[in-house]
Amino acid sequence: MREYSVEIKPLTPLWTGDENRRSETLRETGILGSLRWWYEALIRGLGGSACDPTTNSKCEGKNHCDACELFGCTGWSRKFRLEVEFNLTVPKVWVGTRKKRGNKYLKRNVAGFMADEAIIPKFIPLRDISPNEWALLNKTLEIIANYGALGARTSQGNGVIEIIENNLPYKDENPEKSKLKGKGKKVDSPNLANFFFYKFHINFKENVSNLINEEVFWTHQPDHHGFQDNWEHWKKVWNEYHFLPIAFHIRDAIRRMEEDDKNKRHETFGESGKGSKIFVSHGYKVGNDKTVEVRMWGYDVRDSIKNKIKKKLKDKLEEKLFSGEEYKKNLESCNLIEEKTGEEILEGLK
Repeated sequence: MREYSVEIKPLTPLWTGDENRRSETLRETGILGSLRWWYEALIRGLGGSACDPTTNSKCEGKNHCDACELFGCTGWSRKFRLEVEFNLTVPKVWVGTRKKRGNKYLKRNVAGFMADEAIIPKFIPLRDISPNEWALLNKTLEIIANYGALGARTSQGNGVIEIIENNLPYKDENPEKSKLKGKGKKVDSPNLANFFFYKFHINFKENVSNLINEEVFWTHQPDHHGFQDNWEHWKKVWNEYHFLPIAFHIRDAIRRMEEDDKNKRHETFGESGKGSKIFVSHGYKVGNDKTVEVRMWGYDVRDSIKNKIKKKLKDKLEEKLFSGEEYKKNLESCNLIEEKTGEEILEGLK
């Protein structure tokens, strides 16, 4: 059977490291897991069935859900093989935690894969893939490229991509919900119908390269002993790969918008061992050297939190983005330039 490819350009680093969080080698499993996660969300939004393969799913053999029909399960093999060849990593940028955890500060790193040229994942059919499955896969890729991110650590800035070229079959067709079988093990979330998507433009008064040279961005607490700034890496990721590593700053800015209830905050923003329901990107360059775009999306998030993010993001970023009061003036504006709901995306498929 012939192979098909999608040419993509990473706008923020792709992370596909293994369970030990190594990222020296790009791993197809990391991309497959992300593709399946978005595919499941789309399937659920269309009324189909999608299990949770990270738990003890009962899908097996011919008794399986719509997601397992394409991606496989016990006794039912995946219908395609994914091949990706790429091994260029970006220099790591470190950002310390703002509060001590276990009586000490921790370091969080910005790392992953970027590219001087496109990355080309190849989809190689192993069994017959139906037109509707191709349409679902294409729509999944479209949602990722336009609103979300690919790979792991997408709640921490990684994985924003641009599709340069897509030669998968049926890319101009909408998936048909009537062709979903709706059988097999099923869970309700994440469901695309319950998603929100924001894009913000963060505008600075000076060129970002100048601000990095002036070392105005926050990196660690003054009493975080042993932390060494790596501004040369900041310069490299901006000058060569055109992204600003500020996803941790953005998460710190929005996390405290749920002030009243610690349990609700952990439910929305995650905690150790539990995933986040809100995802943010690093800032990637758009237009001139003073503007970066940031994506934010999530599911099952209360309207009160979403509204606070829209109204208060600029003020909160001023508190978290810079290393001192005197640098806050460098933030010109933070504008919501696009807002979309999962329901609107699903409506467009009719």
